[in-house]
Amino acid sequence: MTTPCFEIIVYKVAGTTTADLERTRAQNRVKSFPGFLSWTPFSGIETDVDRVDLVAWATLEDAQAAARRVGHDPEFAAFRHTVRNIETMGHYIAGATVPPAAISASGVELGRFRLKEGVREEDMRAAYTTMVSSHLRCQAGWCAQHLIKLKDGVFVDLALAENPQYAEEICSSWHGNADCEAFLALIEPISMEFGTILETSAGNA
Repeated sequence: MTTPCFEIIVYKVAGTTTADLERTRAQNRVKSFPGFLSWTPFSGIETDVDRVDLVAWATLEDAQAAARRVGHDPEFAAFRHTVRNIETMGHYIAGATVPPAAISASGVELGRFRLKEGVREEDMRAAYTTMVSSHLRCQAGWCAQHLIKLKDGVFVDLALAENPQYAEEICSSWHGNADCEAFLALIEPISMEFGTILETSAGNA
C-alpha cells in the first residue's frame, strides 16, 4: 500500500455558521472522489474564523485532481464563497507511522433489528436511505453507514465514525429527528453496541 498524501489547508472564513455547514456539505461530496481517505476539520479556539483541514489521499495526483474540482466545480461554489482567504496549502507525507484514526474511522455503532409485522423491506430501506442522506451523513465525525441483512431475517445497522465519541453523539442525534423517527417506526430494535476499531487490513488498491 502506498504512503498516504496529506493535504493541509489553513484559511479564514467569512461567517462561522454558514462556513461550517458548507464545509460539511463539501466533505460529503469529496468522499466519493477517487483516492479519498479522510477529511479531518479543525476550527480555531483563539480566533473562531480560523480553519484548518487535514485531508488524506491515496496519492498526490488524487489530491491535486480533487483540488481542481473543489476550486472550479459549481457544486462547491457555496463552500468557496465562505472562504475569506487561504493562508497556506500544501501536500505532505508522514515521517513516521500514522495512527489508524488519523486516516480512517475508529468509532463503531452496531445496531441489530427486525422489521415490525407487516412492514415491507423496501419501505424500510427507503426510510433508511433518507435518514442517512438527509441527517446522519451531515453529522460531525460521520464516516460511513452500512445496512446489512443476515440470514435469519435480522438486519444490522453498522455506522462508522471518526472516533467512539462521535459514534455515540451521532446515535444520540437520532432522537427528535423526523427522518430518524420515520425509520424507527418501521423496526423492532434487538440490540445496540458501540466499539472501537483496533486493526484494519485491506488489499492494495
